[in-house]
Amino acid sequence: MPHRALAELAAAMRAPLLRLQLGTVRAVVISSPDLARAALTTSDAALASRPRLLGGQVLALGCSDVTFAAAGPYHRATRRLVVSELLSARRVAAYGRIRAGEVRRLLGHLAAAASPAAAAAPVVDLSECFVNLANGVLFRVAFGRGFPHAKAARLGAVFAEANELFAGFTAGDFFPELEPIVSAVTGVRRRLNSCLADLCEFCDDIIDELISGKRERTSGDDGNEDFVDALLRLQKSPDLEVPLTDDNIKALVLDVFVAGADTSLAALEWVMTELVRHPCILTKAQDEVRRAVGRAKGTVEEWDLGDLRYLRAIIKETFRLHPVIPLLVPRESVAPCTLGGYDIPARTRVFVNTYAMGRDPEVWDRPLEFRPERHGSAAAGEVQVDLVDPEFKVLPFGGGRRGCPGYAFALATLQLALASLLYHFDWALPAGVRAEDVDMDEIFGLSTRKKEPLLVVVKRNDEYEFKGGENYDI
Repeated sequence: MPHRALAELAAAMRAPLLRLQLGTVRAVVISSPDLARAALTTSDAALASRPRLLGGQVLALGCSDVTFAAAGPYHRATRRLVVSELLSARRVAAYGRIRAGEVRRLLGHLAAAASPAAAAAPVVDLSECFVNLANGVLFRVAFGRGFPHAKAARLGAVFAEANELFAGFTAGDFFPELEPIVSAVTGVRRRLNSCLADLCEFCDDIIDELISGKRERTSGDDGNEDFVDALLRLQKSPDLEVPLTDDNIKALVLDVFVAGADTSLAALEWVMTELVRHPCILTKAQDEVRRAVGRAKGTVEEWDLGDLRYLRAIIKETFRLHPVIPLLVPRESVAPCTLGGYDIPARTRVFVNTYAMGRDPEVWDRPLEFRPERHGSAAAGEVQVDLVDPEFKVLPFGGGRRGCPGYAFALATLQLALASLLYHFDWALPAGVRAEDVDMDEIFGLSTRKKEPLLVVVKRNDEYEFKGGENYDI
């Protein structure tokens, strides 16, 4: 786990800024909020590019997505396009119906599986449920159709493979001049090509239908333009700043799924894992949600979320202890700059270790404890919790011009899903499983998910029972 190893090295050397030689690549690792602030604000322009990582070159079709594109006109144009057509405040608000529908699908599935509080409660795999939720939302937003749940297991395996290969820690990434030889010896290039074929397979038929104009919308579609429709429309626009090829469109769509689905899934897993391990915090969060929503209304709606300050403190504490992208996406300096009094030459790879920052005892009191109350009086309900941390101590979405443009989209789904789960159901660990028994190991990759599925007991609550009235089988 590179983020753990680099955190241990920084702690042992008492060095919040490390200069490393990784193969033939010069790199620096930032492990303090002050240096992260300097890198993502004062030196943001100098550190605005991305290294040409092997995963991005293959899986992002020549680094032509938003995440891995080098700084320049193409990145500026495609980022602006993705924000305006998918991630703007207006667009995110418009997707409220989609989020609500997919959350209700999840609740219906859990209601069918749950038993009354007094009966022997079943154990459900919440990780699998979250895979369906995250992909369900993104499929409807991107393609205007439902997620093919019959293929969920296979797609989950493909996304997990892509997540590992995107991380940028293959041998070829640190010996770029020897990459063809190194990749042939290690087999990484074969894995990349196989993964790319699998990724393209799941969306090629849909995109090709759209490109050829032969698409037939599914029943129940209201005819609104989805993300791929918008990309194809803009591809023909004479006002587009840079040409947009069919491969560019595929790269942008794949970016949405690999970056969007896996990170949302990981965040949901870690929050619910910590809640079932801390029953007192879980009860307090449930009390807040049920008090804010009330019993009469019977369902959580998005305008209720603004009152859930303690839930936001829980989410922020989870981001601190379990950052979804612990090393952020690596940057590369395009010009010399200075950090912490040290000169950073051009073409230096820069890692921001948010994992180390979140567990630094000089920054946090008792950093290994899960305590939402640590986030000031906001946890007590006096002020709102800012999930985009102005102090740069918690950076779930990075920062600066390469910060994640989808944070509002992700938070909307995350908060609605969590509030709904807490409102309608009671949760616990399976019989005989103690908090310390829960496996907290991670999967290596660009984002860090739980290694083992999250298995929990779900019970219906008679006062706040979910009444879907439809078949939400997933």
